[in-house]
Amino acid sequence: MFNVDNAYDIPRDVISHECLIQMTGKDEIVLENFKCIKSLNEEEIEIACKKYLIRVKGTSLCVKFYNCESMVIGGVINEVSFL
Repeated sequence: MFNVDNAYDIPRDVISHECLIQMTGKDEIVLENFKCIKSLNEEEIEIACKKYLIRVKGTSLCVKFYNCESMVIGGVINEVSFL
């Protein structure tokens, strides 16, 4: 399977500490394996991951759900950047 390391049957995101991102159209992003929110306003949200920052730009952005494992960002998403 594509998402599993062949030698140990462990998901690759767990081994490499990568952030998982799932987008639903331009309206919603679900993030997993992040560290924290670095900045937050209605036009830009920056999320720190282990290896990089993720910047989400758009309009009417908000964090709809947040816990230690996942986060849901809603609004009109125009751009997602990896810094």
